[in-house]
Amino acid sequence: MPFHVIQHLHHLFRVAYYLHQLRGNLWLKPSILRKMQNKRLRAIVKHAYSNVPFYHKKFEEAGIKPDDIKSVEDLNKIPLTTKLEIQSKNFQDVVAANVDLKNLVKSTTSGSTGIPLTVFSDRWIEDFYEAVWMRAMFEDGLRLQDKMAIIADPRSFPEGKGIFQRLGFKKREYISIFDSAEHQMALLREFKPDVIKGYASSLFILAAEFGEALRELETRLVFSGAELLDAASRKVICSAFGGELFDFYACNEFGLLAWECKAHDLYHLNADVTLVEFLDDEGEAISPGEKGKVVCTSLFNYVMPLIRYELGDVAVPVDDECSCGITLPLIKCIEGRTDDFLVATNGRVISPTVFFPYPFDNLDEIKQFRVVQERKDKLRIEVVPKGELLNRDRFFERAEKRIKRLFGEDMNVEFKILKAIPRNKTGKLRKVISLISKNNGRSI
Repeated sequence: MPFHVIQHLHHLFRVAYYLHQLRGNLWLKPSILRKMQNKRLRAIVKHAYSNVPFYHKKFEEAGIKPDDIKSVEDLNKIPLTTKLEIQSKNFQDVVAANVDLKNLVKSTTSGSTGIPLTVFSDRWIEDFYEAVWMRAMFEDGLRLQDKMAIIADPRSFPEGKGIFQRLGFKKREYISIFDSAEHQMALLREFKPDVIKGYASSLFILAAEFGEALRELETRLVFSGAELLDAASRKVICSAFGGELFDFYACNEFGLLAWECKAHDLYHLNADVTLVEFLDDEGEAISPGEKGKVVCTSLFNYVMPLIRYELGDVAVPVDDECSCGITLPLIKCIEGRTDDFLVATNGRVISPTVFFPYPFDNLDEIKQFRVVQERKDKLRIEVVPKGELLNRDRFFERAEKRIKRLFGEDMNVEFKILKAIPRNKTGKLRKVISLISKNNGRSI
């Protein structure tokens, strides 16, 4: 049997095994889940201290030993880790000394904050993370025989067809995020996918461009991710595609962190895979229902452990039970990245989720828009109209009044009409950008 076929079979068996194990965790009692987390936390901390120079030094400087971390309650003894810290270190400092370098898998974060980060894993952890994704998608209705179109950064596309596709499973069509909406639609019409998975912005642009013509595809499921999905975009996408929409929260560092289930109320955290904390600006745990900075600890990536890593996002945890019956903990929503939050002229911090369609009456005349805070007293609103804006001056005047009511009457507002809003190098489209510091701001 050819070596590449053996590799594919090993991949198949690993993913199937991991998926079987992971599905059993969906309905664990919270006490059992906590015991599992504590055991895995102790193991990853001990491994990192013994094998990763960066964490050995970090623990020594903090005056702690692995035996000091017995449970999740002891996490706050460990100093936080920032992306800048990891990004500034050499490969040998952050990758475990006892791993097989021949099996390393390298990926790079999008660098939307200006700091791209190289993350290392191996084939086993990649298969495990694939199983984590498959668990969520199967729970949301994915079938083995489904045809899935994936709209994403072409640099992430696999080369050639794997054994799954040759066997008639995992039929995939990969579509570049950088292709025009017209070309994407042509490929979708030809492929006729049962499932479409794409960036939130790409799905919205297709929905805004083609409307209910997308229903001719007869797509059953739509999976959204990579970017913040606001309520207005969700409504437009659902109306156009007709299929059931599920949103996912993921990152290169930890894979899939949280996912929307069929109840469509909240997001389930993959707490059996990654420990997630929600902290205030002082590093203290926030209460359920409050906004907190997302801090993650990988429980499985022994190649490049990340412990108490500040992800740069803000989310709202919820102390509640989901009607779907899954017992994994819940978050209400992802508020956005910490650098997406804006500041009013009086210092109040304002969440990016207030936008869309605010500050406009509606989005009937607009394809896209983006909000950029250049200074504490200046906002630039970039607008891509669908055609000629009717009553343009009045349209922008109403929007400016609304912005000033929220941000302060002394806020300078500039509207700029564009043909298209540029994506970053990985194809993501940031809807809100702040170019200023938000120190000492008060949440709204």
